[in-house]
Amino acid sequence: MSTLVTGATGCVGRLVLTALHSRGLSVTGASRTSGVHLDWTDTSDWDAALKGAERVFAVVPVGLGGRVVGFLERAAEAGVGRAVLVSAMGGLSADPEYARAERRAAELFDTWTVLRPNWLDQDFTEGVFARLARGRGGKLELPVRKGTAVSFVDARDVASVAVAALLEEGHHGREYELTGPQALTFKQVVRMTRGTESPVWRFKPVDEAGFYFRATDRGWGERYVDALNERFAAAVAGRAAEVTGDVRAALGRDPIPVARFVRECTL
Repeated sequence: MSTLVTGATGCVGRLVLTALHSRGLSVTGASRTSGVHLDWTDTSDWDAALKGAERVFAVVPVGLGGRVVGFLERAAEAGVGRAVLVSAMGGLSADPEYARAERRAAELFDTWTVLRPNWLDQDFTEGVFARLARGRGGKLELPVRKGTAVSFVDARDVASVAVAALLEEGHHGREYELTGPQALTFKQVVRMTRGTESPVWRFKPVDEAGFYFRATDRGWGERYVDALNERFAAAVAGRAAEVTGDVRAALGRDPIPVARFVRECTL
């Protein structure tokens, strides 16, 4: 059976693609920069990317849930029978299109699984936090409080759950809230990564307006920044600190702690 991995150059998609390749399975990676081109805002390449696919892995980008819904509908029409959809923990309140994409996946496919990971450990090295810090001389400025805690999850765990859901039985209809084994503050994580290859060296809380100005000044779209602000507001309210057992439920092992991520991925 052939699998299409969208977002194949992203933190999670890249790992899913590599894992499926290592098993000798038929898999195609697609993104805006891959050999197989796929852009959520351009439907012209969708049919070519989906040709022959029986399973699909799709990450819902912030602000583009409606586009992903259209892609999922096209995938079902093309004969895809199994889908693994990645939204975000706390994303349902930040962007209603997350919920729409999740609901449509459940309606369209014979076998489906939804993953809702919390903020990734890798956001400090290659994701949104890293991009913000690089533009501010290593200073990470976010609209949260000093004591705001998040149960950060390793992208490797998210990818492992995705691969299990794509290949194994027993994950149909599951909605996994994926977290790490403990909640840490941003300051604690930055202290752990300081002096490593992480581009984040300092952490400073700012208000929503300050974050909005800094993010839009980098060219980030208003809708994207608004959705990020909503997720940060959820974290301030304590809704990102929950530690779930869903990594263990899916994989039969505990999630990777941040300290191990720092040791293995940033030194």
